[in-house]
Amino acid sequence: MSAHEARDYWEDAGLVLLVGSFLLAPLAWLLDLEISYAMVKWACEHERRGVLLLVPLGSLAVIGIATTMAWSCWTKLRAGASQEGARLVDRSYFLALAALAMNAMFALLILVSLAPRYFLSPCE
Repeated sequence: MSAHEARDYWEDAGLVLLVGSFLLAPLAWLLDLEISYAMVKWACEHERRGVLLLVPLGSLAVIGIATTMAWSCWTKLRAGASQEGARLVDRSYFLALAALAMNAMFALLILVSLAPRYFLSPCE
């Protein structure tokens, strides 16, 4: 990938894909945490346990989209990136790799927080 192609990639949709794939996972986790916490009282009063299980599934779907975006960026950038890290392609490659790692970490965090919601009722 030449320097001109990398610049076009970074200034065009590639920037949105890279930054979006990096930031969507923490945002999904935050929304999962906040929405689930806000819905516990309502779910207890109306005996709607399943609603609390749908919120993390939606968050995992958002993380799946972010992972797809990061994987797409990573596969486009891996051929032209080097270990030196001085070029724009190298930094973009690192950001795509970091986004993949963050998406995996936040997906695991949501899956771990799903276990108590599954085994305990909202009123406990």
